[in-house]
Amino acid sequence: MVKNMSGGNKSKGFARKNTIKKDNALVISTDELEVYAQVTKLLGGAMCQVVCLDGTEMICHIRGKFRGRHKRDNMIQNGTWLLVGKREWEKEPVHGKLQNCDVIEVYTEQDKQKLKNNLATINWMPFIVNETKLNTSTPSSEDNIVFTDEKTEEYQALMEAQLQNRLATVVEEEEWINIEDI
Repeated sequence: MVKNMSGGNKSKGFARKNTIKKDNALVISTDELEVYAQVTKLLGGAMCQVVCLDGTEMICHIRGKFRGRHKRDNMIQNGTWLLVGKREWEKEPVHGKLQNCDVIEVYTEQDKQKLKNNLATINWMPFIVNETKLNTSTPSSEDNIVFTDEKTEEYQALMEAQLQNRLATVVEEEEWINIEDI
């Protein structure tokens, strides 16, 4: 076992004995049951909801390889691109239920660029549009919704009045300070 010479609290969890050596080869879909998908919603219990390039939604099961100790290398969040495998042994889902799939690969930002460059025949626009929708969680300026109470409004009015008074006194005085006097 390798001795931990540097580190502090919980650093043994990051020891070399626990790392998985990941080659930087880009994993590309080789089977018709392997589909590119994007996470739209995180569900509980190691599951998430994904949408494929053709627009079908599925429930994706996150295997143990992508959870727990090793998840820092492949975090699954909203907007993450995945390579998922459809479950061929399951029956067609009943009306109102979603089909199940499993995570095969989690793509990083660099992998996304490689996919766009190497697989130019695939239309990646649905993923790019979804990514911009998922990343813009701040309300737009058109909403004009402000949550305040009376005390906050009074405080803001006082602060503005004091600021105006300070500016007025500075403009009236116009006192020059000689640096040599200091």
